Amino acid sequence: MYNVKFIPEQIKILSTERQIKAYVHPARMNIVDLLAEKKQTISEVAKKFDVHPATITHHFKLLKKVGLIKLVEKRDTGRNIEKYYRAVALNFEVKLRKDRPVNKKALGLSILRNSLSTAIKDVRDEDSKPVIALMESARVKSKDVPKFQKKLMSLIKEFRSFDSASGDAYTLSVGFYPDYTSGNSKKEIYIQ
Repeated sequence: MYNVKFIPEQIKILSTERQIKAYVHPARMNIVDLLAEKKQTISEVAKKFDVHPATITHHFKLLKKVGLIKLVEKRDTGRNIEKYYRAVALNFEVKLRKDRPVNKKALGLSILRNSLSTAIKDVRDEDSKPVIALMESARVKSKDVPKFQKKLMSLIKEFRSFDSASGDAYTLSVGFYPDYTSGNSKKEIYIQ
C-alpha cells in the first residue's frame, strides 16, 4: 500500500528548541530508541510499555511533527490500516546553536520537570525499589557556586560508575537553581 525504503541517519544533531523539548521527554526518548531499532506501530510500542496505544499517540504525533520519526509504511489488514514509524536516526545528540538564542536555564529545568513528571506517573507504592526525594534551600555566595558545581559533577560521575547491565534502572535528577520564591526562609524536605 504505502512503503518507503528508509534508512535512518547514523546521528542527528538536535539544535532547535522545538526538537530538543520534544526529544528530552523520557517517554519520547524511549519511543525514539525503540524506533531506531526497527519500524514499529504505535500498538507495538504501547505493548512494550504496557500501556494503551491512546496513552502514547500524542507522543508519536509530536515526534513526527518535529521530524524525529517518520511514517515509513502503511499496511491494510482488512480491519484497519497499520502505520509503521521509524526514527530518522540511530542516535541523537543535543547541541544548542550559538546563533539561535535559547533560554538554556528554562530548557534545563523543563527537562528535569518532564523527567520527574514521568516518574510520578509511573511510580507504584507497592514497588520495593527506593525513591529518595531531597530538597534543600540555602543562600550561596556567587564565589562558591563553581566549587559546589564541581562537587555535583563528581557525584554524577560516581553515580554513572554504578551502571550495570544486570542492575535496576534509576535516574538521578539534580537541579541547582535560583530560588526567587523563598526569600530568607530555608526549605528542607527529605523523603525516603
